[in-house]
This record gives sequence, structure tokens and C-alpha cells, in this order.
Amino acid sequence: MKKSLDFIGVIEACGLMDLGFNGPKFTWSNQRGIHFRIWKRLDRAMVNDKWLQDMPHTNITHLPSVGSDHCPLLMEVNARSEDHINYFKFLNCWAEQASFTETVTKCWDKPAKGNPMWIFHQKLKRLSSTLSVWSKQQFGDIYAKVKEFEEKARNLEEKLIHNNTEEHRAKLHGVNAEYIKFMKLEDAN
Repeated sequence: MKKSLDFIGVIEACGLMDLGFNGPKFTWSNQRGIHFRIWKRLDRAMVNDKWLQDMPHTNITHLPSVGSDHCPLLMEVNARSEDHINYFKFLNCWAEQASFTETVTKCWDKPAKGNPMWIFHQKLKRLSSTLSVWSKQQFGDIYAKVKEFEEKARNLEEKLIHNNTEEHRAKLHGVNAEYIKFMKLEDAN
């Protein structure tokens, strides 16, 4: 108990405050069996008054603890506006698909008119659009799948906190495997 009071004293002396969070209540688990599991909120985002003054729209989200005993903390400094630009992102996993080269070749070989730089620009624009559609056909919406499995993992972690059964642990293990699979696809660039 004294260590906790010492920690709180240091936090107050430094003028720091906890930002709070969205998501699961706990950020750490000892990952033990049904009757021996311990849950704690160990991880926190601390800021000072200057931070809050300069960045008042800071949000902390506890993400699912996939592959770790700690939940990662996601800090979002500015709320996203609805009219943000979607940039093209090439995923390495595309090149491993049999139809990738043919799709690129077909798209690139379509004629375009104008000076060489305009032609190049038009072909790149058309190719990015074609590959985005092709990717959704081949893999589905990878980014939506990551969000979907992140939410499923978060919900199952919450269930596990309240009802630590083998069934919930098995479901969470399966969802975590899918979550990791889609995160790897998303980050494959």
C-alpha cells in the first residue's frame, strides 16, 4: 500500500493526471487458468496541464491484448474529421496472388492520351483504383476486418474478465488468431 501512495505522491508532485480511457477496464492479466487469473489496470497515459491546453482532444483506447499480457494503449491526439483523404496503400501480400501481375498489366496497358507525365499520372490513378477494387475482391476489406476482429477480441476479453471459462478463452484464442492474420495483411508493406 505504501508503494501505491508513494506513486500517487510522485504523480501529484509532477503535476500529472491520468487521461482516462475507452475500452476494457483492465490493461494487464497474468494469463493464468480459470481460478488463478488476475486482472489489473497497470498501464496509463499521464499528461500535464500544458499537454491538455495544447491538445485538448486526446483520447486513450485500451486495445485487445493480442499476443501479450498487456493491452496496448492507442493515443489519438486529434479527432479525425469526416472528410479525410484516403491514400492509396500498396500491400505486399498482393504480389503473392496469382492474378496480381495480370491485373496490373491489363490496367497499365490501357491507352491514355496526353503528354508523357499526364499519361503516367492517369495510369497510376487508374491502377490504384483498379488494385483497390481487386484487393476487396481477393481479401475483402482488410481494414474493416482488422476493426471487426479488434472489436470481437475486446468484447471477448470483457466476457473473460467477468466469466473466466475455458470456452471464452478458446473463443478469444481463435479471434486473436484471425485478428493477427488481418493485422499482418494490413501491415504488409
